[in-house]
Amino acid sequence: MDNTETHYLTYDPDAIWDEMITNYVMAGGDILYPGDEKEMLLRSVQADIVQIYAAVDNALRMQTRRYAVGDYLDLYGEARSCERIKAQNATAKVTIKTNATGKAGTLPAGTSMTADGELFYLLIEDFEYSGYAETQTAEVVADREGAEGNGLVKGQELTLAATNSAINSIVCAESASGGRDEEEDEAYRERIGQAGLSAITTGPEKQYEEKALEVSSEIKDAKALNGGGGIVNIYLTFLNDTGKAAIIQSVSDALSPGDVRPLNDHVMVYESEKIPYTIDLNYVSDGRSETEAAIKSAVSEYQTWQDKEIGRAFNPDKLLALIYQAGATRAFFGSSSSFNGTGKPEYTEIAENKNCQGTITLSRITG
Repeated sequence: MDNTETHYLTYDPDAIWDEMITNYVMAGGDILYPGDEKEMLLRSVQADIVQIYAAVDNALRMQTRRYAVGDYLDLYGEARSCERIKAQNATAKVTIKTNATGKAGTLPAGTSMTADGELFYLLIEDFEYSGYAETQTAEVVADREGAEGNGLVKGQELTLAATNSAINSIVCAESASGGRDEEEDEAYRERIGQAGLSAITTGPEKQYEEKALEVSSEIKDAKALNGGGGIVNIYLTFLNDTGKAAIIQSVSDALSPGDVRPLNDHVMVYESEKIPYTIDLNYVSDGRSETEAAIKSAVSEYQTWQDKEIGRAFNPDKLLALIYQAGATRAFFGSSSSFNGTGKPEYTEIAENKNCQGTITLSRITG
């Protein structure tokens, strides 16, 4: 039993055993020694009691957002109108060139093809060919759920799993997108906490933001702003550039129904405008591997923090603080550092509908 966490029932197997033996002796039982049949029987009863305590404690913990996992977390979230984001298959478009065989035919829906022999893509609909040399476009879907299906890129050649003499070549015409992994417990747990009263359609900004984030795990942040005159502007940032237009449309579709928004609200969805920054960070350290790893981790932590939230002020001072905490003895920005294309990197407030996104280059110096 982990006593560092909150439990509804506390129990100590040794204390339970001591109490059992005491009660047994007080009831007239003999002194028991290891290996005695009665002692072995009582040990089995003790184990059952401990398991009952643990099972009841675990069942109660699974009803809380802090400790629920897996299906139990699903049940907790569903009861609060916040369902887990499910895994999804990636889709792509391919260009299929056929040979002049003189015989018409069909590649049935489900025909598989691959670019690497490991990940296969399936025709979504029947592909008809006339027997002439021609080029057509078809849509395919990855044979498995998850982000790995997004690995097919424009220009890659594919081959059919079963050879067909009528097919001359297959080339990816539009990179695969839309594949995503099922939302992990910790991300889902955090989103449930943000959901709050999302089932109540009163139209507060946090509700709009939460509804937008539910649409896709590819959305990094969402910001709802009052555009005046019943206009609600939703600004989004993304983990990847692929498929942004489709996600923006999906968010618009999700926020437009009358049972989601107040009657007079008109929802407009945009990508947040990026404000670029470049930081050439010079630092002095003891050079030990653990220090270098901590400094790199600090940079990653800062960039995730700085770039994630729409409207967050540019704050390079936080980066310096993290670098020093990681073990650097001196740190300063190089001359090539800039914010928004000009000027040195310094604390700067930004508009509510914009976000910072930049690069940081580390240079360790000696002396």
